[in-house]
Amino acid sequence: MNFYGLPEFISYAILVGIACVLIRQKRDAQLRFWLAGWILILVHAGIFMLLPAEYPFDVVARGTLTVAGQIFILAAYGEGVGGRLSQLPWRVGLFGLLNLIFAVASTAYGDVSPGDQQPTALYALIGLCAASGVWLVSGVARERTGGFWIAIGLMLLVYATQAAALGVYGVTMASQWLMCWTYLAAAYFFIRKARTVTMGAAFTALAFVLWGLVFPVYSLLMLYAPDVLQNIQSQVWNLPKFLAAASMILLLLEEKVASATHLATHDELTGLPNRRLYADRFSQAVDRSIRTGVGFGFLVIDLNRFKIVNDTLGHGAGDELLRSVSARFRSVLRRVDTIARTGGDEFTIILEEVGSRVEVEIIVESLRRSLEMPIVLPDGFRLTASASIGAALYPDDGNTQTRLQAVADQRMYARKEKSRAEHVAPGLLPAAALVY
Repeated sequence: MNFYGLPEFISYAILVGIACVLIRQKRDAQLRFWLAGWILILVHAGIFMLLPAEYPFDVVARGTLTVAGQIFILAAYGEGVGGRLSQLPWRVGLFGLLNLIFAVASTAYGDVSPGDQQPTALYALIGLCAASGVWLVSGVARERTGGFWIAIGLMLLVYATQAAALGVYGVTMASQWLMCWTYLAAAYFFIRKARTVTMGAAFTALAFVLWGLVFPVYSLLMLYAPDVLQNIQSQVWNLPKFLAAASMILLLLEEKVASATHLATHDELTGLPNRRLYADRFSQAVDRSIRTGVGFGFLVIDLNRFKIVNDTLGHGAGDELLRSVSARFRSVLRRVDTIARTGGDEFTIILEEVGSRVEVEIIVESLRRSLEMPIVLPDGFRLTASASIGAALYPDDGNTQTRLQAVADQRMYARKEKSRAEHVAPGLLPAAALVY
């Protein structure tokens, strides 16, 4: 048993365990792909640690690392895991299978010098890999834009380099290049698709880059500097994998903390800020207003006759209505403005750098118009929503949250009473407009 590989094996096992726990908490296709890749790496490390030295390690190493790298690309691509790439299973499967065949088949030529090799079949295999890669890119790309042709060019360049490595250095270097670009591609897609570049994300991408570079660097040293290679401990070449596992653990913990923080400050139903975050945004708006000398608008919105929807169509319909209304409100507001759900059917809005009532009224009218189009519920009901909106202006109507809230509430309730006097409670008809 090779105990030198034990720390590495333990780190992979911890990563797999954490991923399993997170998968049980939420169904995430992308996380499942990461888990599958790391399970292969765990198997790879376990075989090297447990099996005797006469075991055919080259076949296992190239096979497991190649498949794991292909899976990491799918996981790092992100949106393709549950979207575009999932619609192309034959193209993805063929591309991955051909690369795996090349990685495994190249072991048959590993001990043969470049001059004595007859790698015609491997050249043909490289050509098939390139063709399947182009076929895959053409299926992923929705339009023939400049990005599409760049992707095609890069795909052809990758396999042209692999063919050149096969001709100049032999099949070992060609196989190493295959694994090199695979992990470099995983790093590229990972950092490109990352929502925010945190420390965990940055170290994970760096680890995949180093992991990819290990393969050609090792082969080049073996060819041109064998004395240097002999002085490097074998464990050094596994450091990028160990760093990738540790960084991924850090990344998963960062995402868990970020998710918990988001749940603590946002409404679960609509995704809007809750009262806690709204209070913090109000304090920031006051500080900016004092600093710049420009006031801000303060709106309180209450949906009219929302209780009728809950009582007649059920709380599921009410929830869907709230989600739709909040999305429409957000589409009207600017990115700098804050809209929060502060009650069952109550929303509060902070309009940044609004210094006059005319500006506030323009936004209020836009919010009202956003509700004119009917909202279609999953069960076939079409609802035409309306809302009562009360507005206040900082600092003209008050310089504290309590005072602005009181003024806006008073004006909102006056609007609501006027709405009740003008409207009659409707009946409920499937596939018909319901005004409430």
